Amino acid sequence: MAEKEPAENGRRLHVTTLLVASRRALDNALAELGFAEDDDRVVEHDGRLAFLTCSHEEDCDDMFALITELSARGESWELQSRIDTEAGRAIFQSFARHRPVEAVDAAVEDDVEPETDESPALDVETAEGLQALKRNLRRVEPADAFATIRAGRDGRATARVLRRGSRRLLATATASDEATLRGVLREILPNVMLDVAMKPPG
Repeated sequence: MAEKEPAENGRRLHVTTLLVASRRALDNALAELGFAEDDDRVVEHDGRLAFLTCSHEEDCDDMFALITELSARGESWELQSRIDTEAGRAIFQSFARHRPVEAVDAAVEDDVEPETDESPALDVETAEGLQALKRNLRRVEPADAFATIRAGRDGRATARVLRRGSRRLLATATASDEATLRGVLREILPNVMLDVAMKPPG
């Protein structure tokens, strides 16, 4: 389709956007609109609840429906975006009522550790990789772990599952996009907390 083609002399950048609101406000809006309780796009963020979308999603209709519902209820909400411009750099943007829109171009650490013989990244889009991830996580309680998901330099997404407290790496997984990883992780570890880096360091 023509609208999917990058602009002439330009390149597409990966964008992740969160709609952030209080837990009560977003829970009520999600319930009113009939979202599933285990929707993998709902994540925790800075003590609040957030609804996530990114460049890999088909569209933003669900996010706009939630914004409309929150606004109709008179609730406060904020949009936070991370635009990955190149390896090691990203633009962080925040848009909320009662504040000016702001953006910061910042260096970011590539927190995906290099693969090792002990902890190779498992491709969850293959049967072997998916089964290996399930084996690695079969004794992990969702409340004892959290997962970080990032877009990779090669266009694929990488997830790291870590133990709470110690931050010990339990498993590393890859897929063609974040949505696939979220779905797989929530299937293996229901309600596991997903971590999204949406603010510049410091």
